[in-house]
Amino acid sequence: MARTRADLPVWRAGRTESTAMRVEKQIKEAVLDGKLQPGDFLGSENDLAEQFQVSRLPIREAMGRLQALGVVDVRTGAGGGTRIANGNDAPVVEALAIQLKLIGVGSDEVFDAQLIIEASAAELAAKLANADDIAKMEACLARVEELVSSPEDFTPEKLTTASLAFHQSIVDASHNQFLSSIMKAISYVLYRSVNPYTTPAVGKRLVQRHRKMLAAIVARDGELARQLLTDHVAKVRAKHGAADKGSAGN
Repeated sequence: MARTRADLPVWRAGRTESTAMRVEKQIKEAVLDGKLQPGDFLGSENDLAEQFQVSRLPIREAMGRLQALGVVDVRTGAGGGTRIANGNDAPVVEALAIQLKLIGVGSDEVFDAQLIIEASAAELAAKLANADDIAKMEACLARVEELVSSPEDFTPEKLTTASLAFHQSIVDASHNQFLSSIMKAISYVLYRSVNPYTTPAVGKRLVQRHRKMLAAIVARDGELARQLLTDHVAKVRAKHGAADKGSAGN
């Protein structure tokens, strides 16, 4: 059932200083506090200016920033106005991955994060994965196997992408949206760390390990799933480190 204006927060009047930022902050806080939900209609630009007791210019500026963040959808014309957007982590995940690189997050830190997130997710997946989750993991693994067995179709980029998709499917099967979003950001960074070392021989080993992980999840053996995932990340990390040292020696 659609919520009415009466269900929405009462806004505080904006102050002269940094009015647009104050408007933006109030709406963000209302979303975080659960007072605003996806699909809630905030009104037209004129409506919002009246509610916040400010001019239209800071409203337009605030809505522009909120729209860029994916917080609101702004539509013009008949039936237009501003609504709270439906959630979409894609732009935020990519932005987070870029920021992680900009602040100097190294490969070791990324592998640490992968281990913490994915090992826990694998254990949860063994408890919570449903038929659709298992089918998705099977499909992702089948793509890895296809690339490994088809030299004419193989490229490091394709195999890296397929392998990371399998890992993402494990995290998704944990049914924890927070873990899934964080894993997507980790995968963005991991791709560039592992892709240079992805070969058909590596792919064959990946298939064997991935198949064991999936079997443990299907068998509802969370402890084994966690251990297999932990061992796998350790091996990938060791190979990555050895390759880096070899490159440095050259």
